[in-house]
Amino acid sequence: MKILETDTAYFISYLTNVLEPAEREFLSKVEENKVQLHHVFSFNAILAHAIDYMVFIANKEKKVFRSALVLDFDNKYYVEGSVHINNKFQLLDAVNNSFKHVELDQKRYKELIEIYGELSFHCLKEESGKVFFSMPNFRFDYCRVVLRPIAAIFTCGLEKHEDVIDFINGDICGALAYGDFDYEPHDAIDRMIDHCNPQCMDCGEYGDDCDCSEFVFGDVTGEFNPDRDPNFDFDDVMSQISSN
Repeated sequence: MKILETDTAYFISYLTNVLEPAEREFLSKVEENKVQLHHVFSFNAILAHAIDYMVFIANKEKKVFRSALVLDFDNKYYVEGSVHINNKFQLLDAVNNSFKHVELDQKRYKELIEIYGELSFHCLKEESGKVFFSMPNFRFDYCRVVLRPIAAIFTCGLEKHEDVIDFINGDICGALAYGDFDYEPHDAIDRMIDHCNPQCMDCGEYGDDCDCSEFVFGDVTGEFNPDRDPNFDFDDVMSQISSN
């Protein structure tokens, strides 16, 4: 079957009218630490449904299994930061199904269950305005480590049929804008401020607010992962500041 423009138009409409407004509202709650459990399961479902659209469109070209395609998404899409969770799409899919169903399909989610344990509705815990993925060997901010970077993938200005095809093939996608160090000499003060007060690439928070050192990823403990210019030279930047 051929992928029709009506198929991709539905997807674009879903992103524009549902996902993007929900993302803005959800991330504002994340930034203010005002997230409740129902906010997370709702936005998780909205992202999972966007994946359903992608699977539907991909199936028009050739028959594929949803689980294989979700695994392929994790391999195709570059998600900056959150380096300790490399199966974000699969985890989002499993959390969504653990909410919809009483019990996960043990065969379908065999590898994830081996990593994280018996996933269920109770794997997410609300604490003081944040929601944590909490299992015996894992504990991290699910909103910042999984939902935030996945949502960013979809914000890449899809406008036409060809855009959606490229997006599903992994040729274009949004990003969190980490690693953008294109400074001019007159930007020296901003460059110094950015260097001294970087965001964490794993959770998106700034130094004093970053909780990553308390996160557990199996046998690895999280840490503040600053988004800093690797070519930053203090003396050079100070000379530029002095000359401005």
